[in-house]
Amino acid sequence: MNGNTINLIGQKFGKLTVIRYDHANKNGAYWLCRCDCGKEKIVCAHSLKTGHVSSCGCLRFSADNHSKERLYTTWKDMLRRCSNPKCKSYPNYGGRGITVCNEWKSSYLNFKSWALHSGYTDSLTIDRIDSNGNYEPSNCRWVTLKVQENNTRKNRFLEYHGISHTVSEWANILEISYPALLNRLKRGWSLEKAFSKPVQQRADCNA
Repeated sequence: MNGNTINLIGQKFGKLTVIRYDHANKNGAYWLCRCDCGKEKIVCAHSLKTGHVSSCGCLRFSADNHSKERLYTTWKDMLRRCSNPKCKSYPNYGGRGITVCNEWKSSYLNFKSWALHSGYTDSLTIDRIDSNGNYEPSNCRWVTLKVQENNTRKNRFLEYHGISHTVSEWANILEISYPALLNRLKRGWSLEKAFSKPVQQRADCNA
């Protein structure tokens, strides 16, 4: 190990604990690691630091046993939209700097444990409380799709008579369809007029 190599001995990456330096080549330094399951594996420092390798392989096999679970799909989709530039949703997640915490990124079972202790059911979706924040236990919850839609960064909050709600929430409160209310606002109507005028389907939706 030369003087430029950062010593990783004792550090833990996912389920792997670095035991000793092994060798180096053009790809960087390689370290002997011991997995939580007891097996040992030689891993490149770069793969450890990026989370690309986080177990001896047992983690992958364990995840394979859960691959048909809806929650597993949720986990994979979360990772994909935060780390894969080819993912359609990437610009709104990874492209904005949103990441998945190391605890979840390195282990589906860690994510599953948190989910089951946080009220997860198959009827709910994962939601970031702060839509500009990361995927991590302190910023995530399980909610209905309707609540999640109200929490997206694209939602517009409107204050009317001292009360603030999103456009979709106002639509529900006023019993006006969301497209009709949104169309009124896009046409420049005042809040008083948009909120109080009786709905006329053709006028509201086709103008």
